[in-house]
Amino acid sequence: MANFSGKQNLMAYKGARLLTGIDQQHPQTVFVCIPVQWNDIELSQDGTRAQGSIYLEETSEKYRQKCIERKQMSGDDMTGYLPPSHTVEARFSKEFRERALEAAKKRIIGEHPEWQSNPDLGNPEFNRDLKNAMYDAVRIRLGSVYMQQRRADTQQQPAYGGATAFGGQAQSWTPPQVDPVTGQPYGGQSTENDDLPF
Repeated sequence: MANFSGKQNLMAYKGARLLTGIDQQHPQTVFVCIPVQWNDIELSQDGTRAQGSIYLEETSEKYRQKCIERKQMSGDDMTGYLPPSHTVEARFSKEFRERALEAAKKRIIGEHPEWQSNPDLGNPEFNRDLKNAMYDAVRIRLGSVYMQQRRADTQQQPAYGGATAFGGQAQSWTPPQVDPVTGQPYGGQSTENDDLPF
């Protein structure tokens, strides 16, 4: 089985922000805050999981060759370089995707007065530019994944037993269930299309 590595740009999520001052004991700690409702993130009832689905798409040979050529032209060291094997995108549920596309369509048509007066131009089935713009607005590209060269000397790693690097057991943390600013519970799903920033 192949091994992969890569990085995700968490700031690519809709409405993602860097915030400080959240932790009173560590006011300079930087937090990545991602809106749950705008990114179709599922929260567990007990608040221990916040899951966003991803989709991996294999890159084409042409794309990989362009990556190699670009790296060669930049003069970078090519030793051990492997081009991206996959791109990573956020994956949405069918219901969320339909709502997001409708919100994107409304915004895009509002930016093109010439499409508002013509029913065909306001219909993505007849207007390819509108359809492409809608899908581009909803798509969230998170990064790339690289296939690692396999080593012949791979060893089985011991399973993680919950111990910390300091020899103790890891402690659990229960996130707050209510927003301290608004007093509203976290994770409430809005069904209003106007709330989606696409």
